[in-house]
Amino acid sequence: MTDRGLRFEHQAMFTVFELMIVADDRRLAVSAANAVFQKVDRLEQMCSRFLDASEVALISRLKPGETFRVAPELMDLLLTATRVCAATGGRFDVTVGSVMDRLREVKHRWRALTARELEDALAACGMNRLVIDTENLLVAVRPDRLGRPSPLELDFGAVAKGYALDVACDLLEKDWDFTDFLVHGGTSTVAARGSMEAGGGGWPVNVGGDWRGRAGLETVRMSGGALSGSGFEVKGAHVVDVRRGGAAVRHSAAWACAPTAAVADALSTASLGMRPAEIRRACEELAGSGVLTARGQPEWLDRVRSPVRRYGEFPVSSGVRI
Repeated sequence: MTDRGLRFEHQAMFTVFELMIVADDRRLAVSAANAVFQKVDRLEQMCSRFLDASEVALISRLKPGETFRVAPELMDLLLTATRVCAATGGRFDVTVGSVMDRLREVKHRWRALTARELEDALAACGMNRLVIDTENLLVAVRPDRLGRPSPLELDFGAVAKGYALDVACDLLEKDWDFTDFLVHGGTSTVAARGSMEAGGGGWPVNVGGDWRGRAGLETVRMSGGALSGSGFEVKGAHVVDVRRGGAAVRHSAAWACAPTAAVADALSTASLGMRPAEIRRACEELAGSGVLTARGQPEWLDRVRSPVRRYGEFPVSSGVRI
């Protein structure tokens, strides 16, 4: 980073957010970073299903026929989730909270769930249970698939960090007039604007994780979009595929690029359980997006076929900017 590059960190959403700004005025950068992190904290208080007073928790208490007025940010997040759900054929679904609760009880061991427990939890899921009135910012819920007034447990864990990065970028650009910065949430999702060096060139970001060397992946340059990665190394098979009623484990890891961090975050998660044709279709539906998936194959097989596969507009070399 240049001599004008400043770095700030903040813990939120069970991870560490990091902001890097190219600025001449350190005091201005500090004020901007504080404003960004305060906004991230407010988003967490709004979206966390583990806080009793959050808007997401209040939605889970709605009975069919009741409505709740949400904040504009939560409405925006719901609409993004709905859009990605449609583009991925239902592979991305933020109504998986009931299944996630069951999995936590058995330490994410899918086989520890009985068929009845899994069936009951899955019956409470479904984006079609949401009734959204965008004009009045109202949300309502329908009965579940078994006709029960069960709680609709929203879980934004696969998209909230990305959305927070989008809000941070918008704040830095419009309210503070910064043009050169990078912000990430736990290194899994990154958004950037401008460049870290004078004269352009973007921000260098590595992709591919453990497959980087094996697949010969190059560093990509980010200057106006977002990149996100999902896998199982840290949390195990924690991504739920509500269509199959199991873990999304078709690919060992997936990375997605998109114009917004929320879409990149959601698409990388959904791609873990999607077939190649489904990923291609999702990239077409979500303009400006691309995906990179990794096969769980032995290293000797890399001589026969690449362990990674690209879709859509995922960058192929360091000369391509996101």
